[in-house]
Amino acid sequence: MIDILLATYNGGKFIESQLLSIIGQTFNEWRLVIHDDGSSDDTMLILKKYQSIDPRIYIIEDAVMCHSAAKNFLHLLSYATAEHIIFCDQDDIWFESKLQTLYDAIKLEEKPMVVYCNAFAYNGVYITKDKVNLFERDCLANSLFLNSGVQGCSLMFNRALLNEVIDFPDFIIMHDHYMTMGAVSFGKLKYIDLSLMLYRQHDKNVTGHVATSLLDRMRSFFNHATPILDRGHYEANKSFYERFRKKFTPEQSVVFEAYLKFPELNFIEKIFYIFKYNFRIGKSRTVLLLKLILKRTI
Repeated sequence: MIDILLATYNGGKFIESQLLSIIGQTFNEWRLVIHDDGSSDDTMLILKKYQSIDPRIYIIEDAVMCHSAAKNFLHLLSYATAEHIIFCDQDDIWFESKLQTLYDAIKLEEKPMVVYCNAFAYNGVYITKDKVNLFERDCLANSLFLNSGVQGCSLMFNRALLNEVIDFPDFIIMHDHYMTMGAVSFGKLKYIDLSLMLYRQHDKNVTGHVATSLLDRMRSFFNHATPILDRGHYEANKSFYERFRKKFTPEQSVVFEAYLKFPELNFIEKIFYIFKYNFRIGKSRTVLLLKLILKRTI
C-alpha cells in the first residue's frame, strides 16, 4: 500500500487532471490522503466529487489551517499509515507507470530510503524541458550546497525513513528538503533516470517555480544577488543538525560542521574546505568552485 499525500489550496483550475492521473495509475493499491488549506475556489467541490467516485480518496477535514504548502505536507505526514509514502502537488500530471516504477525500486528496502524520478517541465500547452532535476545527489557532501531538496512530488519514501525524522526540528523550510536531508543522513537516496510526470509551471505555483530554459538557468547561475548558500536552507540544515546531532556518525558530523562553518571562512579557506570535505553541487565540484568565484557566500 502507498499513501499519496496531497496538499491543496485554490487548485481548482488544475486539480481534476491530477486526480484523473492518479486514478489511472497501473499500480492501484494506494490511498489518496488530502488536506485542504482553506481554499476559496471550487477545489473542495472537485475533491468531494472524486471522493464519492473512488473510495481510495480520503479528505481530512480537521479545521487545521497551515498557511503554507510545506506545513500542509508535514501535517499530512501524521495521517500516513502505509509502508510507502509519496507527496503529490495539486497541479501536476502523473504518467500511469509512476507509482509502479518508484514502488518497484523501493519495495524490498527495509532500511530508510528515498527513491526519486525526474519530470518533464510543462507550461500547460507543451513540454519545455525533458528534465526538471539537473543534479543528482546521494550523500551529505553533494547535497548540502544544493539549496533544495529532491523535487517533492518526484520522491517516494518508506516508513523506516519517516520514523527516523518524525521528531521535527524547530525550523523546516520545505517538506521535500527535509525528507531529502533525512535520506542522505540516515539512509539511502536513489535516482531513477526517467521523467514520469508533467511538472506544470504557471504563475501561481504553490511550491515554487523552477527555471527550465537554458537562458533562465544561465541567468540564475550568473545572478550575483543569488548567494552560494540560501539563508533559509542554511538555517534549515543547521536546525536539522541540531535536532539529530546524536544520530550522525562521527564522519558525517565532521562534514556537517565544516558546512556550517563555511560562511565564516576566507576565500582560500573555502577552496581548501571544498577539496578537503569533497563538497560538490550534485556530482560537480566545478560548479561549486565557479559559484565561489561569482557569488557571495550567504
